[in-house]
Amino acid sequence: MTSTSQTANALARAIKYCGKNQREIAEEIGFPKPNIISMMKKGDTKIPIERIPALAKACLVDPVHMLKLAMEEYHPEIWNVLVEAFGEPLTSNEEDMVGIYRLATLDDDIEIDFDRFAVVLASLTMDIGEPEKPEAW
Repeated sequence: MTSTSQTANALARAIKYCGKNQREIAEEIGFPKPNIISMMKKGDTKIPIERIPALAKACLVDPVHMLKLAMEEYHPEIWNVLVEAFGEPLTSNEEDMVGIYRLATLDDDIEIDFDRFAVVLASLTMDIGEPEKPEAW
């Protein structure tokens, strides 16, 4: 049976695809027994907020995304205050996109009009396959 917890479901997917078993993950993040990992991925117990960075790293997922899911689910009022005060945090992929934008604009801010928005959106949503690597790589 699938948990109704988005955080638990995301953890279960991360564990499934990270190539590690629950014992390895538990040891990596400092839990003495793997059953706690099982309880968290089933939604039987919440993931301790302070363990999310280590857990995300062990499962090879972005800690910002996992923390956002957990905070929105476990502590929505606190999360809303943090987002209001500091803004929405960026995942590592989003940080990469900001870097690409800065490279493309040579750090000279450009206006994002509808045409530019449409081109970027289309390029992010189309399947372009594997890029060819230059011979120098």
